[in-house]
Amino acid sequence: MVHILAPKPAESSLPIFYNIDVAVGRGAPNSSHSDILLVQYFLSLIGKNVAPNSKLSSLAKVPVTGSINSETISAIEVLQVADGAAPDGHVSVASGYRFGGSYYTIMIMNFNIKSKFFKQWPNIEELPECPGLLNMACRRALVGDRP
Repeated sequence: MVHILAPKPAESSLPIFYNIDVAVGRGAPNSSHSDILLVQYFLSLIGKNVAPNSKLSSLAKVPVTGSINSETISAIEVLQVADGAAPDGHVSVASGYRFGGSYYTIMIMNFNIKSKFFKQWPNIEELPECPGLLNMACRRALVGDRP
């Protein structure tokens, strides 16, 4: 299930971010529909909002289904390469901002989405084509379960 993480000390550019509960991608459990959906939606949204001829434009083709597929794993690798990370096609659960000297892949996604949709952040349910299930998961992450 999607959740919000607010590591301490916070990075001023992203004091809170969306995280996953179960790893997604190559060699991952891929057992959480909403976690896979978040990764796919972020990848697709990043790809649809880059400059023409960007290496990241291929991310727009990621099917946002909530089921892992080869397109998602390839897109994770493209994003990792663009960020200078070793491409393993795996999105780990973040326990902070960085793992060693590199940002977690989920952090790279959050940074991209926040920079492109600054006015809506962190209300990603307000972003274009946000899937209904993800909309509900993000609202729960932000405000909790209310009767």
